[in-house]
Amino acid sequence: MTIKINVGVNKKIGLPDYGSAGGHCNIEIEADNSILDNADQFLQRVKDAYEVARQSVEEELSHHRPDNATSQTRSVSQSNANATTEPQREYRNSNAGGYSGGGNTGANRTASPKQQQFIASLVKGIKGLNWNTLDRYCSVQFGKNTSQLTPKEASALIEDLKAAKSGERSIAV
Repeated sequence: MTIKINVGVNKKIGLPDYGSAGGHCNIEIEADNSILDNADQFLQRVKDAYEVARQSVEEELSHHRPDNATSQTRSVSQSNANATTEPQREYRNSNAGGYSGGGNTGANRTASPKQQQFIASLVKGIKGLNWNTLDRYCSVQFGKNTSQLTPKEASALIEDLKAAKSGERSIAV
């Protein structure tokens, strides 16, 4: 009679711009029931299977780990503008369902829902900033409107908004 030994490894890593990637490997081994009579032999089979699964997951995740690339430097307008505050507006992703997690870095990927929510909360907290001004700023900085930003661009915008909130810079065009 045979027994089945199932060993699994799951691992998730964080990526820049609020992303993540995950890897999973399950290995099922059939062994003769007599393996249970020898604990050392049984444990060695489990350890070997675990090691193969772990190496497989690590190898897969190595394809998703970011390089140690330097961050892009962007010019930011330092001028002040007298903008009126627009009524409260939800920041919505115009590409419904366009966000794709799992480390996908495709050109069609837009900012994550968490990034969108954070941008909206920052906009609400900056006196004199409205959505029209922010869209013009994004058009100048990134060549697209706010709802079309990639995760990397949204991350850069978040940093700009934080600096604007603390008074270090102005989000004006």
